[in-house]
Amino acid sequence: MELRARIRPVSRRAAFLAASVALLVSALAGAVAPSAHAAKKKTPVITGVAPKDVAVGEALTIRGRNFNRGRNKNTVVFKRDGARAVFVKAAFGTRKMLRVTVPATVQKFFTIRAGNPVPTRFRLRVLAKRFGKRFTSRSLSPVISGPRPPKPIVADEQGDCDSDGTKNKYDTDDDNDLLSDLSEKALGLDPCNPDTDGDGIEDGYEYQSAKDLNDDEYQGDPNQVLPYPSKRPYPNPLFADASVDYDGDSLTLAEEQALWKYTYSVNLSAARTLNPLSYSDGNQYSIHKRVDGRRVPALAAAGYNRHQQFLAWATANKYLNVKIAVGPAPGFHDVRDANMNGSVEPSERNYFDHNGSGWLSDDERDEDADGLTNYDETHGRLTQAYWASCYSGEKPFTVPYAGPKVDDADSDGDGVLDGADDQDHDDIPNIMELSRFAASGHVDWQPGSHCRVAAGIVFDQTDNNGDGKPDNPNSLHPFDYGRVNPFNPCLPATDSRTCTLHPGVSGAAAPFDDSPNWFSLQ
Repeated sequence: MELRARIRPVSRRAAFLAASVALLVSALAGAVAPSAHAAKKKTPVITGVAPKDVAVGEALTIRGRNFNRGRNKNTVVFKRDGARAVFVKAAFGTRKMLRVTVPATVQKFFTIRAGNPVPTRFRLRVLAKRFGKRFTSRSLSPVISGPRPPKPIVADEQGDCDSDGTKNKYDTDDDNDLLSDLSEKALGLDPCNPDTDGDGIEDGYEYQSAKDLNDDEYQGDPNQVLPYPSKRPYPNPLFADASVDYDGDSLTLAEEQALWKYTYSVNLSAARTLNPLSYSDGNQYSIHKRVDGRRVPALAAAGYNRHQQFLAWATANKYLNVKIAVGPAPGFHDVRDANMNGSVEPSERNYFDHNGSGWLSDDERDEDADGLTNYDETHGRLTQAYWASCYSGEKPFTVPYAGPKVDDADSDGDGVLDGADDQDHDDIPNIMELSRFAASGHVDWQPGSHCRVAAGIVFDQTDNNGDGKPDNPNSLHPFDYGRVNPFNPCLPATDSRTCTLHPGVSGAAAPFDDSPNWFSLQ
């Protein structure tokens, strides 16, 4: 009996401990199970996508669960089968819904058929707190296409977009950009806004320049003028491209439009019309004719009317012959006599015909008749950037003189046309400082220069020390006065009335900067 009495309490304690352990295990099991379940719930899952047919730039709505709340808190992954993934933040998110804009970068992974990208199916996956386990099935994966053309904009019929006194209801060109309302609606343009893309270029001008660029009339057996390239209309009234030069004549879309406007609003040499454009960013030679169906240049350099207009002004205002105090022959010289040898040679007479073809392209023309070509006033020899790039070894003068404007014959308003003017006040007119080669007749050697070296006499090229430069650069033509620069009054002569008296005070510029005594690359 005693033995039994001792064993019984022990057994009860063992039973109690066993029960406690069982309860603890049960509790732990219960705690682990909900935690695993919670972790499973936090994995993002996609259950719906709309629309299934979507375009780049459009919104895509994704429904599901376990997303993060807030803006840009979730990442949506787009992936075409066999291609790399594209990651983009969802602009808006709740626990069960995301809204994301289809990025343009997916276009790089479109399927290509017959050389062209086609609408392509992309699978989706969401990265929230955790990455979704898998990409969407085919049924949940949208087909993405390129950007859709904008929907036509309808103007208020009772309004008057161009304020011409005719209500839009009766006006066939509401915004007066020379494109009919019907054409603008068909092209996805705003019929009440003459500049749909806001780049400063009128829709009609861009439209016609695109047609001019797209034609094939330079070919031996051309078609008639091709229609507007509506799929990829460049120059494009739906794309900000004012600074682009499409036709390769150096003049940008904005500069050619400015010249086009100048012809019908200032010198009245052309009408405000699209066909033909007096200046088009689709033609290097906007003034042309057709010979055997082909487009050929038609504006001759000989007798060019704008140049004759400048010469007539210079003669009447006593600027044709100017007194030059420096150079090989100080005295009176014709403003075109760049080398100051006393005669106007053929190359000087037709200095505006840059390539010597006898025909003038848009950049060679001088629409404001100031004696300077359109090229020189926009990107060429009457811009500081030209001299800084062509003669990069020379430090610029300390005063940043302003150059002329392409659509203003007297840019500084002093009554002197820009070509005969002298912006750096060294008493050498701008025309005579356009070219060092023209001023000297000599060409020097400078390896690696991007500037076109004109044909002529090439002087000492000796480079015995192998440093890539002439051994004695300061000895080249020390007595010539052809080292011109219209933005530096100390070139060509340091005794001009505006050349600095103390060149070391504010930073030495050419010719006090130890640059070679002579460069003549252009």
